Amino acid sequence: MRRLITRGRLRTCGVALVGLALTGLMVLTALQHPESGQPRVDAFAVTHDLASASAAVAASSASATDTSSASPTTAGSPPSIPSSTAASTFTSTAVVPSPLPVLIVPIPPQAPTPTPAPESTGTTYSGGDIESIITAAAQAAGVAPSWLISTAECESGLNPNAYNGSGPYEGLFQFLPSTFSGHGGTDIWDPTQQAQIAATMFASGESGEWPVCSR
Repeated sequence: MRRLITRGRLRTCGVALVGLALTGLMVLTALQHPESGQPRVDAFAVTHDLASASAAVAASSASATDTSSASPTTAGSPPSIPSSTAASTFTSTAVVPSPLPVLIVPIPPQAPTPTPAPESTGTTYSGGDIESIITAAAQAAGVAPSWLISTAECESGLNPNAYNGSGPYEGLFQFLPSTFSGHGGTDIWDPTQQAQIAATMFASGESGEWPVCSR
């Protein structure tokens, strides 16, 4: 826009200067004397030349104006971009969102459900009764009664109804059910059977079945 205004002003100034020059030449021609011997200025020739120069200036200004109006781009406005180029530019700069991270929550291990104690005979015995039962079984097998008594006290506290679910270990000498039945036992809660089987195993060198308490 500024370029168009500047060129319009230049064209106006050029026409004004040509007019002033023509006026000055006509005044000088009128003031010259024919008898001075100097060649007289041909005002019409100069006028023709100035008119040609003025027309040239106007033509150049008009061509510049046409060129400026033919181009829609003005100062400060961005050049137009073909639709195909714009589409390719948009496609190449498209941002693909990254997938959201998956939160994995570990599940804590559950404690094993304790095995309930099987039903015992419910018969209660005194400490003296249990020691008497163990002593009789040890003497019958030829084993020192004190050894068997200390082992039973370590294993169950002389309680024929003791139960440990980790084995499970049951009874006076904390037998595994498979071990107890494997040696002929039928009632694992009977302290007499427990004492007799334990005395037999001690006598045959199997005290290692109680690695802690039989020492």
